[in-house]
Amino acid sequence: MKKSILFSLFLSLLILYACTGGEQGKKRARIVASKGLPSELLLVVDKAIWESDLADSIKALVYGPVPGLPQAESFFRVTQILSPYYRQIYTTMHSQLFIHLEKGLKKPVLGISYDVVARPQIQVTLKAGTLDQLRTFLSSRGEHIRNVIEDAQLDMRQSALLKKHSPRVSADLEAVLGMTIKAPEQIRATKKGKDFLWAGTNLNEKDQNIVIYTYAWDGGDALTPWNFAQKRDSVMRQNIPGSEPDQWMQTTREEGIPVMTSVIREMGGHVVQEVHGLWEMRNGALGGPFVSLCRIDTLGNRVIAAEGFVYSPSTDKRELVRELEASLRTLSAF
Repeated sequence: MKKSILFSLFLSLLILYACTGGEQGKKRARIVASKGLPSELLLVVDKAIWESDLADSIKALVYGPVPGLPQAESFFRVTQILSPYYRQIYTTMHSQLFIHLEKGLKKPVLGISYDVVARPQIQVTLKAGTLDQLRTFLSSRGEHIRNVIEDAQLDMRQSALLKKHSPRVSADLEAVLGMTIKAPEQIRATKKGKDFLWAGTNLNEKDQNIVIYTYAWDGGDALTPWNFAQKRDSVMRQNIPGSEPDQWMQTTREEGIPVMTSVIREMGGHVVQEVHGLWEMRNGALGGPFVSLCRIDTLGNRVIAAEGFVYSPSTDKRELVRELEASLRTLSAF
C-alpha cells in the first residue's frame, strides 16, 4: 500500500515537472533572434508629434553626426514610422525608440526595456502629456536617450565578438601585457613593443587597428584631454612611425588644439576616459578617426590605454569605429 502511494506521488511529481518544463520551454521559444542592420534604429512616433516643430529635435537626436569622424555620419540607420503602423514585422528589431503623447500625464515618463520579444534587443519609450513637456524633456535628456541606445548596440557587438574574434591578437596581448581582448577576427597581424601591442588588418581600405599600451603613472591627472593627447602622441611617435624619418602618427590639431572629444565614464567598476578624435601621419597623407579608452591602474601604478583607429579614405567609417570600440570594451583590464 505504501509502495503504491509513493509510486503515485513520484508519478505526479514527474508529470508536474514535465508540464512545468514544457511551459518554460514555450516561454523560452518566444524569445527569438532580433533583426536589423548594425546601428539600425526603429523610430516610432505619434503623428501629432511628427507634424510639430519637435520633428526637427527628434531628427537631430537620431540623425545627427557621430563625434570624431572626418565626414558627417548619422548616429543611427533610422527606419521611421508613425505609431499606428507599428506591426508584428517590426517587433523583433534590435533597437526601438517610441515617442508618444498620453493625455493626463503630469510629467514625461521614460522607460527602458531589454529582450522584450527578441534577443538582443532594447526598447526605449518616452511618453509625455503635452508637446511642451516633450520639448523640455528632449532638450535636457535627449543625449541620455541616444547614449542608452548606443551603449546597448555596443553591448550587442560585444556579444558577437565573444563568439567570433581573433585568438592571435588576444594571445599576443597576454604575452606582452598580461591582458586579453576580443578583437575582430579580420585583425590578425601584430607588432610587439615595450609595454605595447599594435594589431591590424593591413588593408588599403577599411583598415582597422588596435593599439594597447601602458605607461608609468606619476600620481597626476593623466585623464585630462591635454595630458592624454600629449602622452598619446609620444607613444605613437615611438611605436608607429611612417616610411620617412620625419613621419609618425599623431593626434590631429587645429591651431594647436587636439581635434577630439573626451568624456569620463564608469566601466566595469573603473573610472575610464573615453576619447573620440582624429589622427594623422605627420608630414604624410594618411589619417582617419580613432576611439580610445584609458584608466589609471592605482594598484599597478600605471595608466592603461586601449585605442582603435581606422584608415578608410573612400568609405564611411562609423561601423568600422564602433566595432573597434566594442572590442576595446572587452579588454580584461576594463
